[in-house]
Amino acid sequence: MTPVLLDEIDSYRVYFDTMYVGGIPHLLNEDGAYLAFLAIVSATDALSGLFAPNKPTGERFRLFVERYFPEDHRPYAERLWNLRNAVVHSFNPGPDFVLTFHTSRQHLKSPLSLITLNAEDLFAALLFAARSYFDSLLNDSQLQENFQKRIAATDGGAPEAFVMQQYPRVQR
Repeated sequence: MTPVLLDEIDSYRVYFDTMYVGGIPHLLNEDGAYLAFLAIVSATDALSGLFAPNKPTGERFRLFVERYFPEDHRPYAERLWNLRNAVVHSFNPGPDFVLTFHTSRQHLKSPLSLITLNAEDLFAALLFAARSYFDSLLNDSQLQENFQKRIAATDGGAPEAFVMQQYPRVQR
């Protein structure tokens, strides 16, 4: 692996860790739980784009879950894709899941035919998947090629730094 590629991976990871690994824990409360789920599926989406940029979005998302998430989450790959779509586009968890937080004992249980997803446990699964993916990326030339392709893509690849400035209101 070239030093340039190693720098690109490290740079991407800094953004990923800052926004998702550092940001999601702040949402694990009553006010932010829904946004935590949104951020978790968004992070999964971002990683799946690096993993398989040539595949359609849904397929790469499902493949990423099946390959990198903890084994007990893998059978839910299709349902997690449906959750991603419902959470992003419809502001609800869709037909398969009940979303909760601070109730780890209920995670992946289905007492009422709906599967319970606990935010902290799903976040832990994301962390597991991210670490597994980035470890694989360091040693797999095909993953490295996919990574480079994705970060070069104009439709969303490498993070770009930008500055937002808010001007104070003029007092009258």
